[in-house]
Amino acid sequence: MRGKLLMLLVASGVILSVSAFGQNNLPAYLGVSYIPELRWKVYFINHKSIGEPLSLNFDMTSMSSYEGNFGIRRLGVRMGVSAQTENNLIGKFYRWGGYLGFKNMLLRLQSSKMSGDLEWSGALPPGYYANREFSNKYFNIDLLKTAKGGSAFNEVGGYWGVGYTSMGYPVEISTLVTEGGRENQKFGMPAYDTLYSIKSYNICFGFDLLRQLCLTGGLEGFAPGRRAMRFAMYASTQDKVGFGPAKISDYGVSMAEALNPGRTAVTSKFFNVMVHYSLSLGLRYYIHPGPTVVIFALGYDFEGAMNAPFKGAADNAEDLGFDFLNYYLNHGVSFKIYLAWNRDWQQKNQ
Repeated sequence: MRGKLLMLLVASGVILSVSAFGQNNLPAYLGVSYIPELRWKVYFINHKSIGEPLSLNFDMTSMSSYEGNFGIRRLGVRMGVSAQTENNLIGKFYRWGGYLGFKNMLLRLQSSKMSGDLEWSGALPPGYYANREFSNKYFNIDLLKTAKGGSAFNEVGGYWGVGYTSMGYPVEISTLVTEGGRENQKFGMPAYDTLYSIKSYNICFGFDLLRQLCLTGGLEGFAPGRRAMRFAMYASTQDKVGFGPAKISDYGVSMAEALNPGRTAVTSKFFNVMVHYSLSLGLRYYIHPGPTVVIFALGYDFEGAMNAPFKGAADNAEDLGFDFLNYYLNHGVSFKIYLAWNRDWQQKNQ
């Protein structure tokens, strides 16, 4: 946390000092959002059908989000916050995307964790545990492009982009067995896994009234020719559709096979589809000293996503298939602060 905050402060100093030398700058801005008590919940579609054997108790954790941009209108380039991501192709792209990109593009980072303890009331083979603690990371990064000026979507801070999500959490595993043919599958003995991991490559779009206030400096409200209200409500929302690999750990696979003797897991790796939604609502207040706008916001954030793994069916009597469609929710009170700077605002605010 301290390292990320230091990174943000250094980046803000660089961005604001560089922007001071430009005569024709797009608004430079940085935003920080913090949820001190984030509440997590995971639901499993087959939970009741297999006897509800898994109980998850989540700790209240926090979530931190950082975003920013810097643009030079004449050159059409942007500098912004940078971040190390996982060692894959899209991660490397995002790493450099934080330094250089096209105008009207933004970079946003989010980090948290999912931690707590689980209780298993189902059948338990020797060597496995009825109670376990878990602590897994949640990381998200988005590269976003704002909507074009003049459009209705732009008036509410509309954007679209691509992103990457990495996370892990415990899952209840519904096993599938058959005496022959997928059409004859039925539930076998259920198991659990402490670390079901997902890596999702996402397409996203949404709108954000706080970000729009940063880009306009409060000089443009909903009413044509009038400034934005000093104190008002805000809203932001985002939809995502993501695709990528998912994996059950060796612990989950071996437990499922031990509970269903004579059968072998068809796979531990899956193709995951994620459908995601997030919403933030609250109140905001801004001040506008000279070329700067500072926004303070207090709200409530809600996020939910369904994860659907594919490739896990049982075809014959020796196969052990998996089915663990699930969705997660998190929510909590959020505190947000944004700082935006544009030399053109100096004269308009005199």
